[in-house]
Amino acid sequence: LNMVEIVVPVAFMVTVCVLVAMVCYYRYRSRYQVQLTVRETISSGQSLTGEVLEQLMAALQPQRNDLRRGVIWTAIGLATLAFALLVNEKEAVWPILGVSAFPFFVGIAYLSLWRLNGKVDG
Repeated sequence: LNMVEIVVPVAFMVTVCVLVAMVCYYRYRSRYQVQLTVRETISSGQSLTGEVLEQLMAALQPQRNDLRRGVIWTAIGLATLAFALLVNEKEAVWPILGVSAFPFFVGIAYLSLWRLNGKVDG
């Protein structure tokens, strides 16, 4: 086996794992920061109004996140599709089209979830 045939797939999988780990970490961190802010506000004796809590929780709304993720994943799938159509290598077009189907359908699934949960203003 050629070294490139081993290194490229391993590097790709490591990159995917690192990206998933980063997304999970930053999602955890943002939720933790909201909880920490609420705890500190309550422990300092300040009152939390409904408006303040709504503003803190606005970033964590699943419907808005579903819409944003759906648009981004669908755009990535369509961009990969466009790349596949622009490639001049006939042997590379079908594999790239296959790869572009994954983010496209993930985006469609997020958009479907957004639609099923109802639209969010703003």
